[in-house]
Amino acid sequence: MRLKGKVAVVTGGGSGIGRAIALALAREGAALLLASNVEPEVRAVAREAEALGARAVALGADVTQLADMDVMAARAATELGSLDVLVTCAGIAGGGLLAEQPEPDWTRVIDVNLNGTYRAIRSALPQMMKQREGRIITISSIYGRMGGFGYVSAYAASKHGVIGLTRALATELASQGYPGITVNALCPGYVRAGMGMAPRKVRSREGVMEEVGGEEVFERHIKRRVPQRRMIEAEEIAAAAVFLTLPESRGVTGQGMNVDGGFVMS
Repeated sequence: MRLKGKVAVVTGGGSGIGRAIALALAREGAALLLASNVEPEVRAVAREAEALGARAVALGADVTQLADMDVMAARAATELGSLDVLVTCAGIAGGGLLAEQPEPDWTRVIDVNLNGTYRAIRSALPQMMKQREGRIITISSIYGRMGGFGYVSAYAASKHGVIGLTRALATELASQGYPGITVNALCPGYVRAGMGMAPRKVRSREGVMEEVGGEEVFERHIKRRVPQRRMIEAEEIAAAAVFLTLPESRGVTGQGMNVDGGFVMS
C-alpha cells in the first residue's frame, strides 16, 4: 500500500499495458481514474480495481479531444481529491509502408500516440503544478529508440516524439521551479499483451506478404535479437511504472526506461 492516498490517472487503461499498470497501482493503494474511448473496457478494469479495494472511476474519453482530457483531469481532482500520477497508455499501432501509407493513416497514428500524450499531460499539469508534485509516465517503445521491422514508420516516429516530449518537459518543469514533478518514459519491448499480440502484415522468406500474430512475428524476426529470448509480460511494465511513482524515484526524470529483455541497450 505504498501509494495509499494517491490518485492515478491512466489513459488507455482498459486493456494491455494500461490495464496491467492500473491494477498494479490499485494493489499499491492508489485511487484510479481510468480513461479510454472504449468505455466498457475501463468499466471492467475499474471493477477489477474495486475488487482489490481501490476506489476507481471509469471515464469514456478520447485522447484526440483536448476537452475530454480536461474533463478527465477535472474529475480526478474533484471526485478523487488530487492528481498525483498520470500514465499515458493510450496508443495505436497503425502499420504501413511509408511510401504507400495514406496521409490520414499516418496523421491518425501521430495524433493518438504523440498529440494524445501531449493533450493528456497538458490537461493534468495545472493540478500537478498547483500541488507542486506529481509523476508523469509516458509510454514510448523500443521503436522510440530505433527503426523497426514490420512497417512501423508512423508508429516509430510517434514514439520517438514521445521520448523527445518527455525529456523536454522534464527539463522545462525542473527549470521552472517544479522539481517535484518528474517525467519519464517507459519503453516496452515486445509485450505479450495488447498491440504486441495483434496480427500484422510481414513478408515471408518467399517474398509474399502475409498476416501473422504478434508471437509469431517475435519468434520469426525478433527473438534472436533479444538476449533474454522471450517476450515481456505486461506486469513487468507495470512494475517499472510503480517504481516511477514512488518517493525512491524522485531523482529520476527525463529518462527513457527500456523494459525489453535487453533488445535495446541504452
